Order: sequence, then structure tokens, then C-alpha cells
Amino acid sequence: MPESIQQEAEAILHNLTSIPFQDCIAISKEFRELPMAAGIYAVKHRTLGILYIGKTRTLRDRFRGGHKALLWAFIEELKVADIRIAFYQLDFTQWIQLSSELESLIIQAVHPPYNVKIPARD
Repeated sequence: MPESIQQEAEAILHNLTSIPFQDCIAISKEFRELPMAAGIYAVKHRTLGILYIGKTRTLRDRFRGGHKALLWAFIEELKVADIRIAFYQLDFTQWIQLSSELESLIIQAVHPPYNVKIPARD
């Protein structure tokens, strides 16, 4: 893996973690505040930190279609006011070429609790 991809993943992670909670995008019913853009995003909790890292072609549509991080937060009885979304936009070329690798590297670095894999049933 080229070193530049690792460096880019580190820069994106730094960006996502350094956005103050109050500057992240608040959760709303229609998710209108979320951009219609591709990128890497973090579902953040006010005190617990990053709960989930993901990549998406269109952030608003990704959440409008339902999202397991929000379901798990609901199940764990986390307050919606304590959950926000940090977003790092990728241009089309980055999205096509690097989004899966960048997402994987960031997940490996952070180990967000909601990124766990659900085991397949036999």
C-alpha cells in the first residue's frame, strides 16, 4: 500500500477527530443538514467519541435510508442530542479510487464500537 494513502487516511482521521462536537452536523428527522456529497464520515457521541466510521457516495441519502449506528444508539438509549456527524468530503476521483482503502485504514486506527462485523449465520 502506498505511503501516501496511509498519510491521507491519517489526515482525514485527524480532521474528523478535531472537529469540535458542537461543529458537527446535528441529527434531524429529514437529515437536510447533511450534504449531498461523497466522503468519509464519523458518527460521534458528545462524550464517548467516535461510534462509527463509514464511507458514502451521498451522505444525506446514506442516513435517510436508515443507518445501523443510529439504531444501535437508540437501543443503547443514547440521547439524539449527544450524537452528531463529522464529514470529510472526497472528490469523485478520490471516491472511486481510494474510499474503501481510506475507510479501512481509519477503522483500523480507531476501532469504533459500531463498526463491528455481525457474524454470518450457518
